[in-house]
Amino acid sequence: MGSTRLIQYTHAVRRRYLKILGELPWDEVIKDRGASFPSIRDIFLHALDAEDLFINYIVQGKYEKWVSQDYGNFLKIHQIEGRVDDVEKNVDAYLKTLTERELDRKVALPWRPSFLLRVDDVLINVAIEDACHMGELIALMWQFDKEPPFLSWSAFVEQNP
Repeated sequence: MGSTRLIQYTHAVRRRYLKILGELPWDEVIKDRGASFPSIRDIFLHALDAEDLFINYIVQGKYEKWVSQDYGNFLKIHQIEGRVDDVEKNVDAYLKTLTERELDRKVALPWRPSFLLRVDDVLINVAIEDACHMGELIALMWQFDKEPPFLSWSAFVEQNP
């Protein structure tokens, strides 16, 4: 179940980025940086939303209940922490139920209903999307002279055998 390990990696990296964001002045966190999403906050929350949408809603057959977040409503780091806690709690609960059969189950993406993905592939997709956005955050962290967490999978594995 390598895909579940990738999600664990995503959570570990996210928590470390969250700590760094808490150390930055808030005006720097919400400043428009011209990236995939305007601010560091928005990039961070988008990656979190992608995980929430794919794992907690699409894979679990609850897409119609999905409510997109307005990132501008997150005005303090503790609000972001609360959102991370909620999403990861639900994802972790689902991951504990996974079996090989569930990982092989196929689900449709609502915007491409004729294209089916295995749950395992959805989890990998989430981890890869997260990694892409974390790459953006790496570049932005270097602008603040902050060392980004886990620049490699091997560094994560070394600390989480």
